[in-house]
Amino acid sequence: MSPKKRRRRAAPRGHACRRTEPLSIVSTRVLDGSEPLRLVAHNDDGSWQFLCGTPIDADHAVSTHAHHLFDEFPADLAPLRHLPVGHLAERYGPGFPWRVEVYVEEE
Repeated sequence: MSPKKRRRRAAPRGHACRRTEPLSIVSTRVLDGSEPLRLVAHNDDGSWQFLCGTPIDADHAVSTHAHHLFDEFPADLAPLRHLPVGHLAERYGPGFPWRVEVYVEEE
């Protein structure tokens, strides 16, 4: 689904995002349920990546705050809420355990 066609969800009443929180990247395929969440990375700048593990281009990525993904996918992401900066977690698919490892961002 193209980001331009994606419907915006209303924020819960009383919700206010923190302007200091960095934006994170999420695959639209994860959001629309066409692919499961398979890769999560916590970047050095504090942002996150929530990806399906397939090649991604600009048409299949949107930016948001990480807390929205933790709210949207609580069962999947509960074990990763405290993933340290500079680490990533991968799994084969839903129900499989997350494998956490250190990673170095490409420049």
